[in-house]
Amino acid sequence: SSCAAIHRMLIAEGHIDLGTVAEGTVRKDIKENDLKQKDPPQPRKKFEHEHVNDLWIGDCLHGPYISHGKKKQKVYLIAAIDDHSRMVVGSRFFFHENSISLEMVLKEAIRHFGLPKAFYCDNGSLFVSSHLQLACARLGIALIHSRPYDSPSRGKIERFFRTVRQKFLSMLRLPDVDNIDHLNDLFTLWLQDEYHRHMHYGINARPIDRFMEDIKTTSVNRPTEEEIDTAFQITLHRHDKNDSTVSIGGALYACP
Repeated sequence: SSCAAIHRMLIAEGHIDLGTVAEGTVRKDIKENDLKQKDPPQPRKKFEHEHVNDLWIGDCLHGPYISHGKKKQKVYLIAAIDDHSRMVVGSRFFFHENSISLEMVLKEAIRHFGLPKAFYCDNGSLFVSSHLQLACARLGIALIHSRPYDSPSRGKIERFFRTVRQKFLSMLRLPDVDNIDHLNDLFTLWLQDEYHRHMHYGINARPIDRFMEDIKTTSVNRPTEEEIDTAFQITLHRHDKNDSTVSIGGALYACP
């Protein structure tokens, strides 16, 4: 029930008098004492798609602080994993968790692995932007969002992020990381030499082997570079000024 309904019920049943306790007080009391009814955990069955590129799962990991000029700044790992093979098809650390960062990861993934049939992610602002929805529609990718707070449904990439914390970030000497490009180079080497080439017990195989085995019999849809760029093209609306210029991202452009 909503807090308003509970407030009305308390008045109707005589537990409080009308006007003596505000609805906001009831809401605050419920929150402070954690009285909100919790949904019982739903049983999960093991499930995976039959072929590579049937489904990619995307998410973002909040990483450590690294040197950025004269200060330290937090980095974010944006990644996408193939559901069937557990290959990490796209990944990169960024200083900003935004749609442009996600676009870079997805474009690079599509260049190397082709188009996925579906992209599964949470409801964070990063994944619900109109830019991502339009790009997926243009490329014929089904964009699927999980239910709010349903982390187990994204268990495969959550498990990958746990591995990143335990086997990459925990071994990283942050004072030796010169900049974000250096961090990404180290992470790429770790993916290639460690993660993709070690036994993954969820599939009882190495991700690289499972991917290469399935790709022999699975057709891959590879769009051209022009098609990828067109799909991720951003449309902006601007009014031209009296001097026939428009401002985009702090830069002035001349109009006809």
